[in-house]
Amino acid sequence: MKLDLDLQQLDFQGKTLLSDLAKQDSEQLRSLMQRLEAERQKRMQAEQELLQKIQAVEALELGQEVIHSTVEADWTVQVGQNWSQIHAVEIVLKDDIVVEIREAGY
Repeated sequence: MKLDLDLQQLDFQGKTLLSDLAKQDSEQLRSLMQRLEAERQKRMQAEQELLQKIQAVEALELGQEVIHSTVEADWTVQVGQNWSQIHAVEIVLKDDIVVEIREAGY
């Protein structure tokens, strides 16, 4: 996985820099070690989040609907229209194409 390779490369670069700095300033060494650890933690967190997303996708059944997001938009409203029909609408997408517009909850 690319994140694993990134972590290995980060570890290698960190060890090289630490070796060079060990011969110099100890304050710079501590600062570098903290930055390296913070970056390492950030990448490990990203890897965990990616693995969780993969597991969630693998758990889906073929054709299963997934709520992606809620969108607020401008609507054209006319006198006499039923507000609940305008307000509570679901738009179903498949491969970024609108395939259905329906009342929410159905």
